[in-house]
Order: sequence, then C-alpha cells, then structure tokens
Amino acid sequence: MPPYGNLGENGGGIIRTGLGKLKSSLLFRIAIILALLLIPIVLIGNNFYAGGRESLRREISNSMESRVEANIRAMEKEVERIQLLQFDLINDEFLNKLAVIPDYMNKFDKSQAILRLQDRLFALKNSSVYISDVSAHIPSIDRTISAMQGAGAMAREQFDATRDLAQKNPGKAIYVLGGIPYIVLVHEVRDLYEGENALYSIIVELSPNELSKSLSALESSENSGSVLIDPSGEFIVRTHQYENPFLERYIDRYKSGVPGGYEKISSVGKGDDHVLVSSRFSPLLGFSLIHYIPEKSLFNNLYRYQQLFWVLIAVFFVFIIVLCFSLYRMIHRPLLALLQAFRKMEKGDLDVAVAVNSRSEFGYLLQGFNKMSRQLRELIEQVYTHKILVQRAELKQLQSQINPHFLYNSYFSLYNMIAVEDHDSAKQFASQMGSYLRYITRNSSDEVPLYEEARHAMIYVEIQERRFRLRMKAQFGEVPESYRAVLVPRLILQPLIENAFEHAFDHIEEGGLLAISFEEADDCLLILVQDNGPNLDNERLEKLQRLLEMDDSTIETTGLLNIHRRLRLKYGESGGIGIRRSRLGGLEIRLAIWKGEKEHASIADR
Repeated sequence: MPPYGNLGENGGGIIRTGLGKLKSSLLFRIAIILALLLIPIVLIGNNFYAGGRESLRREISNSMESRVEANIRAMEKEVERIQLLQFDLINDEFLNKLAVIPDYMNKFDKSQAILRLQDRLFALKNSSVYISDVSAHIPSIDRTISAMQGAGAMAREQFDATRDLAQKNPGKAIYVLGGIPYIVLVHEVRDLYEGENALYSIIVELSPNELSKSLSALESSENSGSVLIDPSGEFIVRTHQYENPFLERYIDRYKSGVPGGYEKISSVGKGDDHVLVSSRFSPLLGFSLIHYIPEKSLFNNLYRYQQLFWVLIAVFFVFIIVLCFSLYRMIHRPLLALLQAFRKMEKGDLDVAVAVNSRSEFGYLLQGFNKMSRQLRELIEQVYTHKILVQRAELKQLQSQINPHFLYNSYFSLYNMIAVEDHDSAKQFASQMGSYLRYITRNSSDEVPLYEEARHAMIYVEIQERRFRLRMKAQFGEVPESYRAVLVPRLILQPLIENAFEHAFDHIEEGGLLAISFEEADDCLLILVQDNGPNLDNERLEKLQRLLEMDDSTIETTGLLNIHRRLRLKYGESGGIGIRRSRLGGLEIRLAIWKGEKEHASIADR
C-alpha cells in the first residue's frame, strides 16, 4: 500500500465525520445554549403577559360590575321618583273632579279642568328626560288626556291592557305594551254621590331613545355596548350591534323569559373573539341590564405589547443566527482550515501551511501546526535522505560485488575462443564484457531509461548463455515503445536474472529455460523473470516471500531485497517485487514500472 494510503481513503472519511461532528457540536450547541436562554425569556414574558392580562381583566370586570350596578340603581331611583310624582298627581283637584263628578260640571268647568290637568301632566313629563309622554285615562268622561296630544277620545284598549298588566304584576314598576315601556298607575276612587267606584289610570310612557342614550354612558371602548331587555323579550334597547353568535345566545336567554338574577362577570365566545359580559336584573324595573366589551378592544394595547414582545423575540432569534455565523467565522473557519490542512498532510503534502491571522485567538494553534508541519517535513526529509543514502550505499556495494566465478568463467570462455581462433566471437564477447563492466561500474546516475537497463540485462544473459549454452536457453522480450524512456532505478533486472542462473541452472545438465518478458497492464508495465529450475520447493518460496514482506532495516540486504526496497522507495508501498511459482515450474519474479511516481495498487495484487 502507498504511504498515507489508508489515511487517504479511510482517514478522509474520519475527517469528514469529524467535520460533521464539529458542525453539530459547535454551531448546534451554541444555538441550543442560546435557545435555552431564550426559552426562559419567552416563558417569563408570557407569564408577565398572562398575569397582566388577567389583572387588567379583573380590574375591568370589577369596574363593569360597579358601573352596571350603579346604572341600574340610578334607573330604579328615577323610576321611583316618577312613581312618586304619579302618586302626587292622584291628589290633583281637577283630576278627581273629572273622574268622580263630571256630571256635576258644566262644559266650561270641564274644559278648564282638562286644561289644568294637561298642565300637570306636562309638568310631570318635563320632570325626567326618560319620559316621552304622560297620559291620564278617565273612563267617566270617556277621555284620554295627554301631555303631548291634549284631550282626545278614550284609548280604551290601552287602558284595559295596562290595567290588566298592573293587576297581574303588582310589584313591577314598568310594563311593556307593544314594545313600549310604561309606568302604570291605576287608581280607584269612590263616587260619593252615586256610591260606586270610579277607575282612572295615569300612564307614563318612557322613551327608548333616551334610555339608549343613558346606557351609552356605560360604553368605555370601541365596540362595547349595553342591552336593556325585559324577560318577555318584547322590549329591548341596544346601544351597539356587535356581531358575535355567542353574545347573541347569551342575550337570547333573557328574551326567553329567564332573567337569571344577578350574574357575575363572564366571558363568552370562541378563539380570539371573546366578549366580556356583565349583567344585572332589577326586580323593581323588571328589566335586565347587560353590558359587554369585546376583549379585542379591551386588551388592544396589551395585544400591541404582546406583538412588540414577539418582535423582540424575533429580533433576538435573528441575533442568535448572526451570532452563530459570527462564531462560525471566528471559531469554525480556523478549525476547518486546520482540518483541511491535516487532510492535505494525510495525503502526503508536507508543504502545507495555514495562513495565520495575528489578531485571531487561534493564532497560537495555527502557528503551532505550521511549526509541527515544518519540523515533521524536516524529520521526514532527514529520514528519507538517510534511507536514500543507505540505498545508494547498498547499490554501490552491489555494483562492487562482481561475482568472481562470473569473471573467471567469462575470461575462460574468451580464452577458449582465442585459442580456437574464433576471432569474431571473441571480439563480440569482449565487447559485451566491456559494456557489462562499464554499465555496472558507472556511478553517474541512480536512474536510467528502461531500455538501457533492459539492454544491460540482455548483454548479461548473452554472456551467461555462452557458459550455459548446453544446459539452458533464454528468451528476452522487447521493451514497449511507450516505456523505453521511462526512468527506473539502475540494476533492477540483472540481479534478478543472476539469481536465476545461480539457483535454477547451476545444478541441471539440460533443458533449462529462462524467460524475460514485458507486459503492458492498464496503468503500468509488468516485467516478469521466469525460470523452470527444479530446486524451488514450497518452503523456500514461502521464505523468500516472508523476507520481502518484512520491513526491518537490520536484516542483511541481499540483491532481491535491495531491488525490492529501492522500487518501494520510488513507487511507494505499491512498488517492490513479487515472488510466486512460475508457469514454467520454477520461480517467477515480477515487478511493475509506472510512468510517474504516485500511489498505485500493490504489485502483489497484479
């Protein structure tokens, strides 16, 4: 696996999870804390509002009850005063003459008596604003004398109806007839001459308009109103028509003849359309006075304060949002930049640095990260440089370790060619030996183009073929054109081939086969070195595989291990060599060459 490979895949997920947790833990917790601070404010504000509303409602209710009681008492007193004036009129001389001895009076006396009685009636009418007319019904002269209409024919129906009402309800002061309220006084006087009883009545007609005006004094706010109603529902005076079905049902109770007596304050309605109602029934008047105030009008100013309170809550909520984003800029952004820097570092970018704002509270933290990154980069460079120097030293040691048996056998082969006067082969062989020695001893560069490395390996194979020409054959493939110029570490092929000659063909007499091939994969070039050596058992194969898997610098470095480490140094954890049994039956060594130095799939997976 490549360096930082696990961190690049899984670590990124961890960081992303960390970012998600940071967002939820920082901004979310701040918002929760501020919201928790807001909740008590809302609850306290609502409690204050509810308490103030209830206190105001109680005070207004008490005021309504007092005013309704005072108004009904004032009306009772006024009616009682009118009744006293009625009783005082009974003693009027001219009324009694007209009711008792009309037959003993001439026309002139009757006319004078009627005029004098009309003056008394008019005076009674002017004594109260509630009175619209005062009439005297005198059956003995078959006349009705009115303060406003003068003398006229006897209004027999009104006389009989009012007399019947007064006889049936003797305790009442006001009777309703035809929707008009009357104060009725029916008096019976004995005719001393005839010995019979004579009846007459004094009727005071009350003005509904004046009664309505008097009720208007109760109105204290918009849409408030009053209703004066008798139990029969025949007479009703309203100062204001307010449409509310619950209020109408409340008033209908009195229209149905249920006076209800004195009732405490009550609230009728539904939802936001509630009406505060106070009522009082007067047994003397026989009327009920109902006064109502819509709570919308009653608590209008209070509603405005409530709306202002919610506006303040909304402003505070906006303040919370602004504060959260401000904290996000002051706290979360530096942390996010720090986390992003860690992610880059996880991917191997050790040059990362975070811009530090000296005015920020996170300046020390970011400066510490930059210092850590710089020191880590320096330490890695030191380790990396040390590792390269070690690898170079190993390479130099490998270059200097020319197998003496190889040289001895090579020069002996050259001697034989010269001895048999095979000058062409000798010259070719000498040229190959010169190229081999020049390449292996050259120290100018650690990396060479792949085609040069392959050419050197092929020269080595040709040299060895002369030695093992009776025991083995070699097959050497062509380097693909697209990979010929790719730079690779020096001496990565020849030691692999040398390993095959040393361990695979040293003890066989014939039939040996060595195959070096180049296979293009999707993103790399695979180089395979295969042999059919018979000496590779499973135990030795597993031992070689374990040796390559161990990452211990104290292990003695062999040619295979040197190549494996240098390839991993160049290509990361995905580089190195892989070992397995070949299709030919012996050992197969494979290595991968990429066109760039980056993270790749492991050679063991190919």
